[in-house]
Amino acid sequence: MLTTDKLSIATSTAFGGVAGFLIFDWSGAVVGAVIGGLFAFGAAKARVRPMVATTTFVGAAAGALIGSSIVETICLPDSCVGLEIGAALVVGIASLIGVGLVAALVTRSFDEYEESVAAGKEPPTPGCELPESQD
Repeated sequence: MLTTDKLSIATSTAFGGVAGFLIFDWSGAVVGAVIGGLFAFGAAKARVRPMVATTTFVGAAAGALIGSSIVETICLPDSCVGLEIGAALVVGIASLIGVGLVAALVTRSFDEYEESVAAGKEPPTPGCELPESQD
C-alpha cells in the first residue's frame, strides 16, 4: 500500500469522524470514522487514485451533513433523529454518486489529454466531435 493510500485512509477516517460527530454526537463520530476508513481502504485495494477516493468521500460526507441539517432545521429539537439519519444517508449516497461521476470524468479527461500530448498529437478540444459539413 502506498503512502498516499495511507494518507487517504487517515484523511477519510478523520473527516468521517468529524461529519459523524456533527450529525449524531460521539456514536456518529465512531460510525463516520469507520465508514470513512473502510471506504478509503476499499478504494486503495481497488487501486483507485487516493485523491479521487478522498474527494469523493469528502463530498459524500458533506452531502450527508447537508441532508441532516435540512431535516434538523425543519424539526423540533431532538424530535426527528431517525429522519435526520435517514436524510444523511440518502443525500450522502446521492452526493457520493454525483461527486464520484464528476471525479471520474475529470480524471479521464486529464488522462486523455496527457496521452495525446505524450503521443505528439494535438490535444483534444472541447465541442462537438462531428465532422465538418461539406457544402
